[in-house]
Amino acid sequence: MTKTPSATKNRQDEVPVDDLLKRLVLTGADIVRIGTDAELLVGGKNYNTALISRVEGVRIPQFRAISSVAFHIVLDECKVCAALIRSRVDEAYGRIDWTSEEVTRDHDFLPKFVRSVAADIRKTAEADPTLPRIRLRTFINNVVDGFASSQEGIDQLRKRSVMVQAAILCCPLPARVDEAVRSAYRDICAEAEETDVPVAVRSSAAGEDSRKKAFAGLQDTFLNMVGEDAVATAYLWDCASAYNLRSMIYRREAILDALTQSETTGQEELAGQAKKEWSIENTSLSVCIMRMINPVVSGTAFSADTATGFRGTTRNDLVSIDTSYGLGEAVVGGRVTPDKLYVYQKDDGSEVVVRFMGSKTMKIVYDERGGTKEVPVPERECLMWALTPTQAEQVAKGVRAVSKAYDGMIMDTEFCIDSKGMLWFVQARPETRWNEELALHPHTIFMRRREVEPKAAAAAEVLLTGNGASRGAGQGKVRFLRSALELNRVGKGEILAAERTDPDMVPGMRVASAILADVGGDTSHAAITSRELGIAAVIGIQNPTALQALDGLDVTVDGTRGRVYRGLLPLHEVGGEMDVKALPETKTRVGLVLADIGQALFLSRLRNVPDFEVGLLRAEFMLGNVGVHPAALEAFDNGDLERLTQKKIAELDSKLRKTIREQLDAGLVSLDLRLREHVGNITGFSEELEKLGKKDDLRNPEEIMAVYRRMREVEKLLDEYTERAARFYEVLETSADLAEHVRVIMGYDTELANLTGDSAEVKERRAAIEKEINDQVSYAALNPAVQETLRLITALREDVGARCGLAKEIAALRSIPGKIGKLIRARGHKNGHDHYVQTLAQGLALFSTAFYGKPIVYRTTDFKTNEYRNLLGGILFEEHEDNPMLGYRGVSRDIHDWEIEAFKLARAAYGATNLQLMLPFVRTLEQARAMRAYLDTVHNLRTGEDGLKIILMSELPSNAILARQFIQEFDGFSIGSNDMTQMVLATDRDNGSLAHIYDEEDPAVVWAILVTIFTGQKYGKKVGFCGQGVANSEVLRGVVAISGITSASVVPDTYYRTKQDFAAIEAQNLSAADLGRWLAEQHQAKLVKLLEANGRADAAKLAGDPKKIRAWYDAEAARLHAELRDSLDGSRENAARKALKTFRAMFHKPVIYAAWNWNDTVEDALHQAGFTSFKEQAAALIEQRKKLSH
Repeated sequence: MTKTPSATKNRQDEVPVDDLLKRLVLTGADIVRIGTDAELLVGGKNYNTALISRVEGVRIPQFRAISSVAFHIVLDECKVCAALIRSRVDEAYGRIDWTSEEVTRDHDFLPKFVRSVAADIRKTAEADPTLPRIRLRTFINNVVDGFASSQEGIDQLRKRSVMVQAAILCCPLPARVDEAVRSAYRDICAEAEETDVPVAVRSSAAGEDSRKKAFAGLQDTFLNMVGEDAVATAYLWDCASAYNLRSMIYRREAILDALTQSETTGQEELAGQAKKEWSIENTSLSVCIMRMINPVVSGTAFSADTATGFRGTTRNDLVSIDTSYGLGEAVVGGRVTPDKLYVYQKDDGSEVVVRFMGSKTMKIVYDERGGTKEVPVPERECLMWALTPTQAEQVAKGVRAVSKAYDGMIMDTEFCIDSKGMLWFVQARPETRWNEELALHPHTIFMRRREVEPKAAAAAEVLLTGNGASRGAGQGKVRFLRSALELNRVGKGEILAAERTDPDMVPGMRVASAILADVGGDTSHAAITSRELGIAAVIGIQNPTALQALDGLDVTVDGTRGRVYRGLLPLHEVGGEMDVKALPETKTRVGLVLADIGQALFLSRLRNVPDFEVGLLRAEFMLGNVGVHPAALEAFDNGDLERLTQKKIAELDSKLRKTIREQLDAGLVSLDLRLREHVGNITGFSEELEKLGKKDDLRNPEEIMAVYRRMREVEKLLDEYTERAARFYEVLETSADLAEHVRVIMGYDTELANLTGDSAEVKERRAAIEKEINDQVSYAALNPAVQETLRLITALREDVGARCGLAKEIAALRSIPGKIGKLIRARGHKNGHDHYVQTLAQGLALFSTAFYGKPIVYRTTDFKTNEYRNLLGGILFEEHEDNPMLGYRGVSRDIHDWEIEAFKLARAAYGATNLQLMLPFVRTLEQARAMRAYLDTVHNLRTGEDGLKIILMSELPSNAILARQFIQEFDGFSIGSNDMTQMVLATDRDNGSLAHIYDEEDPAVVWAILVTIFTGQKYGKKVGFCGQGVANSEVLRGVVAISGITSASVVPDTYYRTKQDFAAIEAQNLSAADLGRWLAEQHQAKLVKLLEANGRADAAKLAGDPKKIRAWYDAEAARLHAELRDSLDGSRENAARKALKTFRAMFHKPVIYAAWNWNDTVEDALHQAGFTSFKEQAAALIEQRKKLSH
């Protein structure tokens, strides 16, 4: 039962509850006085508003509740002419083309249509009082009869809804209800000490905004209603909206869901309860009339992260805020992509505010004529934060107070701030999904969902990106809806796409496999409903044209990554139900490898596992959110970006010109420049010759000779200019730049090159030349022949450039400065430095909060050259590398100062003191020492200060070979098995042709891993494992567990299984001295199984004897070699080669591993680490664990 908040305000004089139950109008105090029974009487919205009005420090506007008693009076006392309603609705409904664009684009068309039909019915009925009439309730029940089980399509069901709504609206309100509504409005005006106060008239249906059902937004809300008449009219509209299509279908689906559950579970009472609770015939409605605040800013605020249920630190202090300008309907209705803020507390009680800029291009404001209207937001305001950090802290404080009043439940609130800076809470309700899940399953994390195969996602074409508002994946054909009137276009399993979704679209969302919305935030209708339905959603795409263009295409929606891919990609089911309390204790700490913030928040309850940690937090995903190469951001800030871009464009343009010349020479393309004619047109000589030739007013021989001499002079000049241009013909035929043509043909390039020095005369001449060039360009640009020549050259460049890819690269380069500037402004940052540092620091802060109290090892950026090149602006700074895996990566690049600054900011300003630092791909001891000195001297980052640890990612052969030297430079190791394996075996793990060699179980890799683990024990320092090896290989899990590794981290989907496996291995109570024998047994057992499965049972009997099994393999290989020798150049050669290759691929490594002397490998690693015996190692392991447990 809902408890009345403990912090209460003064109550009115107590009135008998029985008297209050009969009232049509109730105050907040009345509702609190009635208690929990009031929720059915006045609905969840009124009930919650009354409760929060009693919370100390929370300010709400004046309001009154119109009891559901009034609604039933309307149904029972109003009478209607059934025949008239049916005929008029049939006639009007049939006249409408419900598929026309004019209708489907108008979100308000349906309510306007209903009111118009109702007005016509009322007028006719009033004119003829003799018409037969029945009770309104009777008519409604007749119309909705069978609705819950109807197989009708959406159009027929909509028509029923229209008929019921028109019946309600054609009736005048009963006098006592009309007076009750008007008196409620007058009371609000009196309390506000104003006349004609604007109010909101909102539904408050039974069950709506309750603890069990959100039911939110299904009935209508009418804003900015001014005056008694307008409020009374809005009340009647709200009564009618109780029967709108979305509400009726919601009720029907609730009944059908209960029927399914009843039949599945055998609990027959579920069906009966649902029919009683959700029957359309039992519809009941209360209305909330609340004074409207004229807000500057509005939004929603939850006492948890809406997408994951994450509640912050152990204090449950996180508040998630979505906010924008104007009225809150823009945020709630998904009309904008709001600013996103997270507020939580540091251990000292100070507040931390993390902010992500939205896209607030419009706002909803009061219309002077009544109601509301949409207006654009000025560009400057779009790029400003809607809330200041101080205001965000005030909102968070209020939300926490409301949550406390509800016994710590997750609360969903709506707030606004007026022009005086006063904060108002206008709604509050218990959040439904997470409250229910956490109450029923407080220790269980439900991870089962479909995801896109990672390799397929990496290779797929990304069509659109946005905010992944609901995790998982869905795929199918896209159906873009202009409004809910097009719901019949959406088939089961298809993708519902819209500019935004609203409650009218819920029927379509229920059958869709995923949702796409152009606008909206985490608390928009699309986001909340998708999460409740458990389907993937990407919202806030902010590209309406591209989204609409997807209509009819097959796509895959990746709600986890916030991407839309072309085509139907392979999906796989991941995760399951993980009971945190049921996880076994292990000596080895089992942790996670993470990169995604949303995933971290979702899995935050794992911090309750005593031995949990995040062994690897990758930087790359957060830097992907930065989206720009750090060097490009630096160049943007110092004003050098445009110059660098033009320099790179010039390089590519030179390549393009060379390609064009090669293709012209090869005859692959053609261009007739007609050089002499072109030179004449550029210089103006052709025009002058034409004019001289047309002179017909010459009177004497002298004039004739003068013209003749001038024509000879111009002809000679034209010859000279043409001859000079011919020397630069290759430049002219490949350049579409008119200024370049002028410089080359007129000889300015040569003169400019010869002007050296900075004397006044030289500067003056340069300026004069530039003016002459500009003048000549202006002249030549008017010549149609010049225009045509440049058009042909441009077409040639575009054709060749498109075929060789250079045109696309050049176009991308030109856009870089503009894109970077736009991105920085859109994220709310002043410059590139702030964009990089704040984006990374805030991401680190959220990770830190998610796993509050647990160590998080942050690995600095290990982007390879090709990955850096893919960032915006990366092409300006990254050259192509043939093998990026071995190239310019890791600390060889040095850690960018901005990255270190972000790390320090997260630890200091955002309270992320559980962050540790790990350095990747450290090739040499000199690199290790130099980087440690740099961190110490330049950035004041030192081991031990504020709990900081600096760790080496041991992933190179040099790290293992010199482990004793490297360990002395760091606080510990974390083994990166992916790179360690490929480097030890000289195998590019991305090369499929070498996949059979890449193997973490190879003796050389196992040796390197063991040396690293034993060295940590020798020096009493932590050694973790953060590669895929322990997740992929049962053998490797045994290696690290038995050898005594400190911790092992895996990706989330394998965490539960890995934890169980470690417990099972540790239960065998084996020591490092037993490891060699254990490895031999494991590999021999695997070989036996493999041989038996391939019909080689006789060989399987030899697996336990290394010499015999090796001899069998050698003999079989020799036989296959001999068969190949004998079949060379014959018909069986290919078959013989295939048989040999198959045999080696299947048995080579398993036989080697089964016959290997693993005792020698383990002992050699032990000695390499500095131990003389297993006894010494066992003692060191005990001491290491004691030291690290403190």
